[in-house]
Amino acid sequence: MSKVVTLRKSGNSLILTVPADLKNQVGSKYSVENRSDGSIIYQPVKKLNIFDNPDWQKYDYQKDLMEDPELQPLKPVGKERLEE
Repeated sequence: MSKVVTLRKSGNSLILTVPADLKNQVGSKYSVENRSDGSIIYQPVKKLNIFDNPDWQKYDYQKDLMEDPELQPLKPVGKERLEE
């Protein structure tokens, strides 16, 4: 299935229209690659899950909570401690 579209200029942008029969949803995101032979490749952008990264799978949250001073409970300095 081959479609012919025309490259248009709108303000500072160039526009390639997508025929409606391709059934893509409005708002879909694509990465664009301009190849040296003049072809332009659009590929759908997959939503990245940072927890699929092996570094995040090995991350020790509890250790970080214990060692990071910014994540430690605050010590009251005035009348914040109302009950003990």
